[in-house]
Amino acid sequence: MITKNRRTDKSFQRSTSKQIKHKDRSRSVTKATAGAAERSSKSHERVRPWLELANLLPPPPSDDELRQTPNVLTALPCIWEWQAKLRTITPAEFVRRFERSHLVKEKAITASLDLQLLHSRVDEAERFLELVREIANTLRPLVAAASPKVLQAAGRVPLMIRQLYGAPTTSRSEAWIRNGAVATCWVDPFQQFLLAIEGVEATRLRQCPVCKHFFFALRKDQKACSKPCNAVRRVRDWRANQAQHEYRRKLKGAGFRRQ
Repeated sequence: MITKNRRTDKSFQRSTSKQIKHKDRSRSVTKATAGAAERSSKSHERVRPWLELANLLPPPPSDDELRQTPNVLTALPCIWEWQAKLRTITPAEFVRRFERSHLVKEKAITASLDLQLLHSRVDEAERFLELVREIANTLRPLVAAASPKVLQAAGRVPLMIRQLYGAPTTSRSEAWIRNGAVATCWVDPFQQFLLAIEGVEATRLRQCPVCKHFFFALRKDQKACSKPCNAVRRVRDWRANQAQHEYRRKLKGAGFRRQ
């Protein structure tokens, strides 16, 4: 971009980092960035309640923990242990967790729930807990498969994450009489969850390496769910790098060269 200094007789050139299209003179970089940020913000608001609902359960083992195991067979017990923890939670206990959280005011969740039925009928509370278990069981492999290495290896081949037949049993049908006429409706909360994650950029669904909660990354370089967790992550990474640096320094001092 060339500008002229009107205060003096001399002109000077000043460069900027904005790219300008020659036809419409619009700032293409800013426009593209704003569009991507707007899409990410909309996806975040749509997915956030469901991620926080899954976070009411004990967090699954992180991808980093599973990578530290020698092979897939030794990683399976970690997943089985997590699934066993999920089964120890009673429906009544989980309903209490839900009601103590701010999610009880989230329309995306409560629109497909009947809070009175959760208290009056044990089977409805069990179905609600089964719904959240299936959401967590869907998010865990989804986050793991969205890693750059897996996506690069898959290329354009679609990845099947999870396939369910008649489960979870969270849907319900209702029949009413309103003003002398029959009214019916079919409610399926799990379908609402699937619609919420439909079209979302897979790499933005992540699991915090510190608290292990699911979160939506508003920035592509966001590695933790919050500032406190990110501070803990940086300290851990610094300590790990210091340990490797000290190990290499000792090898060098002893006259060995690292291959």
